[in-house]
Amino acid sequence: MSRLQIVLTTVVVLARAAVALGARTPLLAQAPAAARPETSDAAVAALVAEVRALRADLAAASRNQLRGQLLLGRVQMQEQRLAYLDKQRAETAGALMAQAQMMSMMRFQGPVDGSGCAALPSPDQRRDCEQNLSMRKQQLAEQERREQQLRNAESELANALSAEQARWSDFNARLDELERSVR
Repeated sequence: MSRLQIVLTTVVVLARAAVALGARTPLLAQAPAAARPETSDAAVAALVAEVRALRADLAAASRNQLRGQLLLGRVQMQEQRLAYLDKQRAETAGALMAQAQMMSMMRFQGPVDGSGCAALPSPDQRRDCEQNLSMRKQQLAEQERREQQLRNAESELANALSAEQARWSDFNARLDELERSVR
């Protein structure tokens, strides 16, 4: 039986006792007049005190319920944020892996220092080779910049994910604290 049920039962019993005392008042005509008002005043005072305690309990329960709902909403929002950041981090890691493979393939195509072009017999072939090398150098530099951007983004997402997990843990700890206070 919860405390609220016990308090309500006590209030009902006290109310019945007060009604019974009030109904018996004419029968207690032989009792001294001063005893009756004190008894009914004490019963009323006890009822008032019990009602005040009940109100305080209800107010505390209402505050705890509202606090719990707010914390639960925050935890749910935090979980959604964590899922979003984790998805972004996974996508960035996938893009970084694809970028690394592309860089590996570009480096596998041969050196970009121009040593192979000098050995070509005709000037047109050397010029074409040097143009191709120049274009490959630009592409390689662009791919390296892209890879660095992806590494930075992955690092930022990992940091953000870590911070959001800490916030989630804080909200969870507060919910646990609230749960302990309700018991």
